[in-house]
Parts: sequence; C-alpha cells; structure tokens
Amino acid sequence: MSESDIPSSTDDFDFFDAIYRGDGPFDRAPWDIGGPQPAYVDLEAAGGITGGVLDCGCGTGDNALFLASKGYTVIGVDRAPTAIAIAREKARQRGLAATFDTADALELADYPRQFDTVIDSGLAHVFESPGDLARYAAALHRSCRGGARAYVLALSDRAPAYLRDEHGDMVARIADKLGGTELQLDRMLPALTPDALRSGFAAGWSAESIDTAVVRSVLPFQTESVDLPAWLGSFRAVADK
Repeated sequence: MSESDIPSSTDDFDFFDAIYRGDGPFDRAPWDIGGPQPAYVDLEAAGGITGGVLDCGCGTGDNALFLASKGYTVIGVDRAPTAIAIAREKARQRGLAATFDTADALELADYPRQFDTVIDSGLAHVFESPGDLARYAAALHRSCRGGARAYVLALSDRAPAYLRDEHGDMVARIADKLGGTELQLDRMLPALTPDALRSGFAAGWSAESIDTAVVRSVLPFQTESVDLPAWLGSFRAVADK
C-alpha cells in the first residue's frame, strides 16, 4: 500500500470498512479508542444534550452508547456496515437500547424531523469539497426539528503540524510502511478551518460557537491515546419558513 491508496474523502467507503474489518494498513482505526470522546462527555455533563440524539458517522458506537447509558434515545448511523455490526454487538453486550443503522450521511432520508441533538465526531472533516460539507449540513437539517443543535467535533487545521512536531517518529514509521516517501500530512489528514466549518453550515444553521477542543486518538504504532488539536462547533437549526 502507498500513500496514494489512502483516500482523502469519503469517496471510498470500502477503505473505511476495511479498517473496521482489520484489513487496513494498520492494526486499528486511530479514532476507535474504546470509549466516548472527552468533548462529548463534558458536553453531556454540562447539559448540552437534549431530546432525541443522532450520532452521525458513529463508527463502532462508543459516543452513542455513552449517551444511551445516560438515558438518551440515540440513533447512530455510519456508511461502514462492519462498524454498525460492531456497534450493535456492543449494545447487545451492554444491554443498551441504542439503535444503529447503515446510512449515507449525505442523504439521511429515513429520519425526517426526528432529532433534537446531533453529534459528529470526525465525519464533517472528511468532506473536503465545500459542496459536500454543505450537502451534509443540509441532510442534518432535514433530520432535525427546529431549534435542534448540531455539535461537530473536527480535526483542526493545526493537527498536521502537531503530528510532525510531537510525533515525528510515528510519522516516519508510517512513511516507511507506505513505501518510504515523505508523507504529505496536510493532504492525507482530514481537517477543517473554523471558516470552512462555518461556511459549510451557513444554510439552515446559526453558528453559536466554534471552540478549541481535542480528538482523542490511538495513533499507529502506539498504545497510549493522544489528544489531537480539534474544533468543536455548535450550530442551531433554523426553522424552515
């Protein structure tokens, strides 16, 4: 496998499903940390989660299952069927009532006006095209009731420099595994600027805040988690006129 084999968007969902099957270039998905993201633990504790919840791009379900354990009604959706199968098994083993469905985040046709809160952990930042990010925001809007909030946790545009500066040895090992060429982290690593995030959610949403945050990850060739620079955007759904 070479760097060119790694997609920089969601165009190749087979690649992401292969990661969940254990057939990807590394042992595990870096974002699959075995528990909820700290940003959403803190948000729930602060009272930021209300009503019916959509976890869009839920992966193997850890954020959704955390909220279900707190008593929320949660539906998690992901395009990768292997991730959904794993999430359902986790819910069964833990006796939690979260629902997990395979769905296209750019459509969400089966969930009209259903949710009061959306959480996104690492999906919005893979939509490199401004048009795709706007389509995603529109799909979320169609699935939400008026006044709903969407929380978007996305890797920051500062993340590539952080990895080069703080985890250079790991970056070099990845480069060696992918053929020995210097990694173009700015191309490979999905990330968003605050302006891009705000622009993507310009139609149908009111931006309440975009704050610094972290995405907790377990990087390739490492066993301990690290906190990557991120943004946490809060958007309020504007009711249709």
